[in-house]
Amino acid sequence: MFSMSQRREPRFNAEQSVWITLFGEPDIRLPARIKNVSARGIGLELQGPVAIGTALKLELDDSLLLGEVIYCRQDEASFYVGVELEQALCGLADLALALRAFSDSPSGDSPSGLQQFDPVKERRYQN
Repeated sequence: MFSMSQRREPRFNAEQSVWITLFGEPDIRLPARIKNVSARGIGLELQGPVAIGTALKLELDDSLLLGEVIYCRQDEASFYVGVELEQALCGLADLALALRAFSDSPSGDSPSGLQQFDPVKERRYQN
C-alpha cells in the first residue's frame, strides 16, 4: 500500500456508481463504484476480480474514459481494482449536437456537398 507521500498526485475520495465495459471476446458490461480518483487513475470497487492488463471503458456523465487495470485485490466482500487512465473524451453531448447539426443540413447532402451514404441504396447497386 502506498502512503500519501509516495503518490505522484493527490487522490480524491468519490462514491459514485457507474457502468464499466471490459474489452474482450466478448466485451463484458459490469456495475462498479468509483472509490477514488487521481489525475492518472481511478480506484473501482467491483463484485468480481479483473485480470491485470484488461482494457476497459468507463462512461461517466458527459465523458468516456479508457484505461487499463494495473492491480486487483480482494477486500472483505468485493474487489478493489486500480485503473490507469489512458484516454479521456469529454464534452460528448456537445460533440453529438455538432454532428447532428452537420448531418441535418436542409438539402439532404452534407454541408461539404458530399452525398450521404445510404446502405440500402448501396446494397441494391452491388447485386
